[in-house]
Amino acid sequence: MADIGRRLIEAHEEERTWIGRELHDDINQRLALAVIELERWGHSKSEVDLHEHIAHLKQRLSDLGKDVQALSHRLHSSKLDYLGLTVAANGFCREFSAQQKVEIDFTHKGMPSRVSKEISLCLFRILQEALQNAVKYSGVRHFSVNFEGTPTEIQLTISDHGIGFDQHNALSGRGLGLISMRERAHLVKGELSVTSRPAGGTTVLARVPVEAEERRTSLAG
Repeated sequence: MADIGRRLIEAHEEERTWIGRELHDDINQRLALAVIELERWGHSKSEVDLHEHIAHLKQRLSDLGKDVQALSHRLHSSKLDYLGLTVAANGFCREFSAQQKVEIDFTHKGMPSRVSKEISLCLFRILQEALQNAVKYSGVRHFSVNFEGTPTEIQLTISDHGIGFDQHNALSGRGLGLISMRERAHLVKGELSVTSRPAGGTTVLARVPVEAEERRTSLAG
């Protein structure tokens, strides 16, 4: 258990490092460029040019806002606390789809109306990591996400029909973030499996046992 905790902490530190780098190297630089452009446009004598500059800057700031929102969701999703796992996951898929210009088919079946905070956060983070990996590595723009509740567990499946990868090399490395996803599942007594092969697509399956209280809530609903 101590080894699992250590590896999860290492994965979290890598995530914090990535976010810090994104804030410094991307967000901060884009803000600095916007300020420079505003200073230059202040000397513009053409009203037409000024309107064009404003429209251009408006679009850039809108894109920047979306990227900041995406970063904030990697840190925490308020929807998860107030609206529950299914609604938060669906909302994330819609926003991620719009941001990355990809298609995500989201489906759910038999989900408990109440899921513990630990399980919700675990599955939400696995969803985020798996989709980000899929967009980065799969080579395709269409993905499927499915949540399914059974009498004993919740299953999360993320799949694509992309280029796939060699499972042995990926599972022994850290490039796809699989360690973080697996350790998160282990902490809530769940398990994570990855099925993939070169040119054969990839499927990530997380299975987490459901507590008796959550099963009763689901049946009562």
